[in-house]
Amino acid sequence: MKKIDVVVRYWKSEAEKDLEKILGNFSEDASFSSPTMKLEGRGQIRKFYEGMVNGYRSIAVTPTHWIESDDEIAVEYDTDMVTHDGEKRFAQGFNLFRIDAENRIALLKCYFNPNDF
Repeated sequence: MKKIDVVVRYWKSEAEKDLEKILGNFSEDASFSSPTMKLEGRGQIRKFYEGMVNGYRSIAVTPTHWIESDDEIAVEYDTDMVTHDGEKRFAQGFNLFRIDAENRIALLKCYFNPNDF
């Protein structure tokens, strides 16, 4: 499996708003960081994704550019979201993923403007 396939699978599970599928994309001891938080392990990562799943009616992430090196992939993306109130939001960002031997996300560093969410 290519690293971009792992990333697309992860974002597909996010679009499906399936919390268990989302978490299944991460290794047990995965690290997650963003401009506002640093999380360690699936338990802490769950809290972030509960907010995403419950906070939006829909989430669609489209990778636009990426580059791979060894076990890492850097991906630029566009995100279209709709809140439960029907407000449409758009965000762009950049993520750095480290993919482990089991095709799970071991490290995810997210770079985005928190105000877009």
